[in-house]
Formats: sequence, structure tokens, C-alpha cells
Amino acid sequence: MGEGRTVNDDRKRRLAVDFSAWVDSDNSSPELFFRDSLIVLDANVLLDLYRITPEARRQVLDAFREVAERLWVPHQAAIEFSRNRKNAVIGRVSSFKQARQVLRNAKDDAIDLLESAVERLSELRERSGKTEPWDTASAGLDREGLVRRLAGVMDPAIAELDALESEHDLHPQDMQRVDPLFEEIDALLAGRIGSSYSSSELRALVEEAHSFRFPNEIPPGYRDVARKTTMLGAAGDYLLWRQTIDKAVEIAAAVKRILLITSELKSDWWELDSKGRPHGPRPELTQELLDLARADLLLVSLKGFIAGAKEHLSSAVSDRTLDELGEIGTEEHAFLSEIFDATSGTPNLLDLSFQDFERLIGILLARMGYEFVEKTEFIRTFDFFVFHKDNPSKRIVVEVKRYRAPVGLREVQHLYGAMHMCNADSGILITSSSFSSGAGAAAQDLPIELIDGERLLALLSEHGFTATTDLGQGN
Repeated sequence: MGEGRTVNDDRKRRLAVDFSAWVDSDNSSPELFFRDSLIVLDANVLLDLYRITPEARRQVLDAFREVAERLWVPHQAAIEFSRNRKNAVIGRVSSFKQARQVLRNAKDDAIDLLESAVERLSELRERSGKTEPWDTASAGLDREGLVRRLAGVMDPAIAELDALESEHDLHPQDMQRVDPLFEEIDALLAGRIGSSYSSSELRALVEEAHSFRFPNEIPPGYRDVARKTTMLGAAGDYLLWRQTIDKAVEIAAAVKRILLITSELKSDWWELDSKGRPHGPRPELTQELLDLARADLLLVSLKGFIAGAKEHLSSAVSDRTLDELGEIGTEEHAFLSEIFDATSGTPNLLDLSFQDFERLIGILLARMGYEFVEKTEFIRTFDFFVFHKDNPSKRIVVEVKRYRAPVGLREVQHLYGAMHMCNADSGILITSSSFSSGAGAAAQDLPIELIDGERLLALLSEHGFTATTDLGQGN
């Protein structure tokens, strides 16, 4: 970045010019990017076309066709799309199967809970010395009666799920024959895909990423180090970024603009607000593109691009399509798609990295009704600091252990110490394995809830995720 600069350059350098990405990271004229820029597509944007309904897909493709002369796909994005398009469909189908199973199990789960409550009432009557007989069958509260009462209770929900699934037209078997969507994408991008690096260039960039950029958290891609199994895989985002810079350098124009569309919403691409929402590209990315290619950057999600195309290019886009894109255009969706799509919908929790396991638990807690306390000085002592929305005055410390061996007494004591350190009211210890007898006995005398691997799988299933803890695999 500093090659060719002289002493005279130093004298001319200005904060407002040479560090403009930090002075003003917001692009004040997004319309200029929509009307006059190179529009770069990331792989996850193309994969999302396999996840949305046909009508939304048609509108997105029509918007792309309107700017077809300015579309461009980095070679890295083309590789990742080609490798993962089948899994995108498999993952979508699997999500419907999981949801249907949860709905079907809900009635049996409710019956078990109601039957248990009736049994507790019967026990209470006995302990209270109640002598008059009480026939649960006559009251319609025996198991057979509960089954009759709840017969068909989830049918409307299952019918709605069937209707939702019927809106999708691509299935795994279609990927084995002619894939009409692939043919559309192929025609749209013909002649608009970047070239690959040579073996020596590729090796040098991967080594640069792992030896210098990632250890120093220089975006993008450093958050993928723990999520990918190979150095090349972890460097995917950086390779895409470098190819985008290379393309920008080639553009012969006085003013150069790059509009990069991505469903990747991690903090190594975006600046996030206090609630984790993206509000602009990382200034390091904006400045690097400016320094190396003299080009300006606008980073948008797929929904952001389609909304901008509707506003600035008069593209025909319905509110329903924008709502649908909003559902998939989240970092959580991207993470879940990667975890579940890559394993045909059923990951082994022991195969996940510690970071991904912890993140999955965080998503589960959120769906269970827990909300997260802002990070504090104690956050390195445990994994999560939460409260339940039904009781926001009670603060809870959560510790997560992706273990194969049983969790012992020491971990329970550590959690109890963390609770005292931050004045928490209770704690939850979650593991993929089991708990030793000592850990179980200690937790009984403390305000600590233990969730072992078996119960964890059940909770995940209740909230739409099917997973395993196969001890024959994992690290």
C-alpha cells in the first residue's frame, strides 16, 4: 500500500483525504452506486436464490438483468456457489422437515406435560388426606381423554406449513437432472466471472491471510478461522475481497464505485451497532479499496440491493419479496444455513468448533425467550449473561461446554463463582455430554440448572433444529 510514495507525498497527506473512511464512513449518495458502479455478487447471494420462493426469485433476477452489463462475480464466489448450490436446496427442504416434525411432536409433548400435571394433582390429593375418589377418566383427563381433546389441534399449523412449502419449486431431485435456475444464472453471468489466481499467487495470499491479516483482525475473513477446517477455506472471504480489488484496479474511469452485494453480515465485513445490526462496511475495507484502486465502496445485503433497485432504478419489487429477503438476510440465517445445510440438516454438535457450538446455543437461548445483557468486564469469565423476558429482574450466567467427557464438579463451582462475581441470581450450565454425579449433587443445592446433551438435543428439536451428539465423531 505504501509503494512509490515519496517525502513530497507526506507533505500533501491530509486526514480528511487519506483517512476519509474513518472521517465519514457513510456514503451520502447511494443512488450513484445503483446507477453507475461495478455490481459485485458474493456466492451467498446466488445461493439465496435457491432458498426463496419463485416469485421473489423472479423479481430478484429481473433486477439483476436490469444491471446485467455492470454485474461481476469474483472467481472465488463462483467456486463457492458451484460447490454449495445443492446443499442450499437440501438445507431448505430439511428445514421444512424439521418444522413439520416439531409440529407433530408438539401434541405428544403437550399430552405428556398435562398428564404429569394431573398426576401431581392426584399425589397432592393423597398427601392432603382427600378421601373422596376422583376419576381422571371421567373428567377426561386421563391419557386417552387428553388425546381425544387435543386430536387435530396442530392440523391448522401443519396445513399452513404445507402451503408455505408448496410455494417452493426446487427440490433435491431437480439438482440431479436439469436445474432451470442454474441455467438462468449461468446465462445471466456469462462472460462476467473473474479469473482465478495461479497456484503461487493463491498460496501467497492464503499465507498472508493467516500469518498477518487474521492474527491482527484485519477484515475481511478473520472470523472464519475457527469455522473452517482448512486454511484455504478460511481465506475464502479474503480471496473474494482481493479479487474485487484487482477488478477495481482494472477499471479505467476517473470515478470508480464498487457496489458489493453480500448476505455475509459478520462483523469482519460490517460495522455493527449496539444491537448487532450492520450500518456500513468496516472502514478498513473502504480505505483499502480507496488506497489500492482509488474506488469507493458501498456494501449492501441482497434485501438492501433490491430495495435500492426499487427506489433508484424503478425495479418492480413487491413488499412481500422485501419481507422474504429480510428473513434470509441476517447473520443468524447465514450462520444456521452454513451449519445445517453443510450437513444435510443434521450436524453432529461434536463436529462444530467451540465458537460455533457456543453461537448455536446463543441462538437457542434467544428462541427460548432469553435476552442478552450488554457485555461487561466479566464476560470473559463465562459465555452469556442473560435474563428471561418473563422475569427481566433476574440475571442469569450461562456457561457452555462442548465436551465429550462428563462435566465435573469443578465446572459447577466455577459457574457459581462467576454468579457471585457479577451478582447474578442463577446459572445455567449446558454441555453436549453429561454431568458427573458430583456435579449433579452440587447443582441440586445451588441455583444452577444443568442441561446435558440429551436434553440439549430435545430443546434444539423443540425450536426447529435437528442435531446429534455422535461420540464416534468430532474432536
